[in-house]
Amino acid sequence: MRTEGSPMSALVPREQLAAPIAPLAEEYIAVLVLSLAGRLNRGASGFYLRHFDIGMTDFRIVMALGLVKGLNVGELAAAADVDKAAASRSLKFLQGRGLVEMEQTATRGRAAIVHLTAQGHEFERGLRKAARRRDKRLQAALTSQERADAARLIRKLIAGVPNMNKA
Repeated sequence: MRTEGSPMSALVPREQLAAPIAPLAEEYIAVLVLSLAGRLNRGASGFYLRHFDIGMTDFRIVMALGLVKGLNVGELAAAADVDKAAASRSLKFLQGRGLVEMEQTATRGRAAIVHLTAQGHEFERGLRKAARRRDKRLQAALTSQERADAARLIRKLIAGVPNMNKA
């Protein structure tokens, strides 16, 4: 239950939410952020699976490859913010669909450099358009200043995670 002076007391009233949040999320901002992240992930997972036949790791890998060129598997995993094993599994799947190719290089040792294929670039453009539409719908109720503030605050919270995880 929301109480006066609690950190969450300035939030949108519960009855205005698309779906109710757990009382625990009203006391701890980390739980609130996890609730948002879970809802975003479930919605995106269903959407991208239905419309593009890919999972969220695949989505992140393709989108990262659309932004940054010439990455090896480890660098790509970091750019997509997924673990290296998940990135490797995703790359095998995406390679099987003809969306990515691996280039062995002499200059970078045994590291294979990952590239989108021509089909992969087209696929990435479709993903990007869909992601932008979804993002606009998510932020539709926010002013441009609120969008900027939200992004700034979320980045600040991400930067604070190491402090939270100290013993």
